[in-house]
Amino acid sequence: MLVVAIIVVLAAFAVAGIIGAKQRAAIARAKADLSLIAQALEDYRRHYGDYPQTGAAAQANATVTSTVGSTQAQALLFNALTGVYGPTNFTTRLNGPTLIDLSKFSLEVTFTTAQLATFAIPTGSPPAKPLVANSFLDPWGNRYLYYYKNARSTASWQAPAYVLYSAGPDGAQTPPSVSTGLYSGTTQTTGTNADNIYADKLP
Repeated sequence: MLVVAIIVVLAAFAVAGIIGAKQRAAIARAKADLSLIAQALEDYRRHYGDYPQTGAAAQANATVTSTVGSTQAQALLFNALTGVYGPTNFTTRLNGPTLIDLSKFSLEVTFTTAQLATFAIPTGSPPAKPLVANSFLDPWGNRYLYYYKNARSTASWQAPAYVLYSAGPDGAQTPPSVSTGLYSGTTQTTGTNADNIYADKLP
């Protein structure tokens, strides 16, 4: 019985270690994803003069229960970084540069290799890049969340830049103010936001 008990305890430690290692790997992956998106956002700002201003757009839930809508903030970010939209006008499509390598990400709507090679090529007359309802997913299968100022009310935005983050392993989060980019209360240190993972703004 003693031997069996020891084996059970050791097995429990091994399982806990494996789970812990997987969680650490997922967190590291989320940080790497956020760093790549942040770099793409800086490239976008250098090209267009500002980040995508999605403050007026509705946010899809972090957890994926239905396909993201093409007018929701996560899809607008996706299309901005692939050259479809400029910072303030999410109606007129552009043929801008693709600023992010999609092959490095998990996407809500998976692209085949052939689609990845052709989706950002302008088509039609006049040619325009196709609008795609898609979003970037974190290692837990949840959407990354992005907030930035409203083009119609830029003065109210008080955050130092955009807010970009993963809701973390539990997929739960309390969002910042859409108008100011700021959080209220203690959600950042206790409760739903305690495990959120945020992008560092690059210089």
